[in-house]
Amino acid sequence: MMNWSSASNIIIPPASQLYKMLNRLVDSQRIVFLTGLPGVGKSLLLNQLAHLAHFSGHQIYLLQWDVLRNAFMTDRIASLFPDTNGITHSVIRRAAGLWVRQAVTQWHQDHLGEKSLLIGEAPLIGNRLLELVLPRNDVAESILMAESTRFVLPIPSRRIRRIMETARQTSIRNPRDSRELNDAAPEVLKALWGELIRAAIALNIPTPPKGSDENYDPRIYESVYSQVLKHRRHEVTRLNIILSTRGQSVYTFNMPVQDLIPNAREVSHSIEEVEHSYPNLYRLEQEMEEWYA
Repeated sequence: MMNWSSASNIIIPPASQLYKMLNRLVDSQRIVFLTGLPGVGKSLLLNQLAHLAHFSGHQIYLLQWDVLRNAFMTDRIASLFPDTNGITHSVIRRAAGLWVRQAVTQWHQDHLGEKSLLIGEAPLIGNRLLELVLPRNDVAESILMAESTRFVLPIPSRRIRRIMETARQTSIRNPRDSRELNDAAPEVLKALWGELIRAAIALNIPTPPKGSDENYDPRIYESVYSQVLKHRRHEVTRLNIILSTRGQSVYTFNMPVQDLIPNAREVSHSIEEVEHSYPNLYRLEQEMEEWYA
């Protein structure tokens, strides 16, 4: 039963299908990963899911690409593997992916028997935590394939996506939380959509004619990600309603949460593993470009 103080944190209408879906996830899942392109509502849904879970008595743990990525951005690593036009270097993207499977395994083992929920945010595109959905012969695979683990793909309508893009521009100009400084800028959103279109073409998914003005198509978006998520239990949630954050950042949590972040030793080990596996970074870049395969 939700108390009055919790109600002020929940902005999703209780009668909506979206609200019912989030409540179902709280009741039935132990790990939930919100996946998809930047600017589709993942952070907002993560925030709402966390609050609903907290007020159901869960301990909340978060695993977010934008947060854990910062652990890899030490002065030394950033100088060796700098961002290019706002895009994280391929070595850091792969290193984060190597770490994340180990992190999920460790969390699972550390919190067995607890009423806990791990909520993750994984873009996947361009190999951003893509390792979570790739079949591997390790302990993490059984956890990621379990009935209690679910990948959720938010798909906003074209109208809602435009509203989200406008809100993104506003939050970047006037951040309400330091984490908003890490949000993908509008030009990065555009570049990533172009990357998704290239993936769709490679997967033989119909795309608009070259030169079309359409820069977001929910059908193409869903088709590509459905292919990428084919080895995981996943579901789609369609976003057709405007949700106002009432002036608060989606990164604001009015209860205790704990972030899963790699420590310095784990960062160093992951980077070294990538460097050892890819003495020629060209092969790594090729794999990153073909992330959808």
